[in-house]
Amino acid sequence: MPAVKIPATIAAEVAVPVMGRAATAAGFALLSIFWPSATNQVLAYSLAAFMVISAKFIWDYASAPSAPKSVRGPYAVAAVAMIIAGLVMAFRPETLVVAIAAAAAWILAGLLEILVFVKHRNAFAPYRDQLVTGFVSLGVGGSLLLGLDLDAHGLLGLAGGGAIILAVFELISAFGLRHAAKEPEPGLWS
Repeated sequence: MPAVKIPATIAAEVAVPVMGRAATAAGFALLSIFWPSATNQVLAYSLAAFMVISAKFIWDYASAPSAPKSVRGPYAVAAVAMIIAGLVMAFRPETLVVAIAAAAAWILAGLLEILVFVKHRNAFAPYRDQLVTGFVSLGVGGSLLLGLDLDAHGLLGLAGGGAIILAVFELISAFGLRHAAKEPEPGLWS
C-alpha cells in the first residue's frame, strides 16, 4: 500500500503545532532524566507545565484551517482535561494527586486521539499519526495508575519515559510534515 501523501498546504498548517508538541515533550523528558532528586514540587510543576503547554499545541493542531471542524470538540475536551490536570497538580503537588490527575488527562487525551484516528484518518491525512500518540498517552496514563505507590522521582521517571516516546514520534512526524510542506504541489507542468 503506497504511503499517503500530505498536501504541502496542510502539512504547513500542522507542522508547527506538531513540532511544538514534540519540543514540549522533549524538554519535559530531558528534565525528567537529568533532575537527580526530584521532589513533589519538581514533579508537580514540571508535569503541570508540560500538560498546559501540550494542551495549547493540541488545540492549535485541531484548529488548523483545513482540519475537519468536527474534531475540534474531542481535541478541546483533551486540551481542557490537560489544563485542568495541570492546575490540579500546581495547586496540590502531592504525588498521589499528581499521578491521578496526570493519568486521567493522558488516558482521556489518548482515547480521544484514537477516536479521531478511527473517525477522521481518511478525511485529514495528518490524523493518521494520532493512533500512535493515542496509544502512547494511554500507556503513560496506565503506567502512572500502576505506579501510584511510587515517590516523586519514580513518577517523574514514568511520565518522562512516556514523554521520550512521544517526543521521538512527534519529532519524526514534524520533520515529515516540514518536508511535505516544502515540496511543490503537482501542477500542470510537473
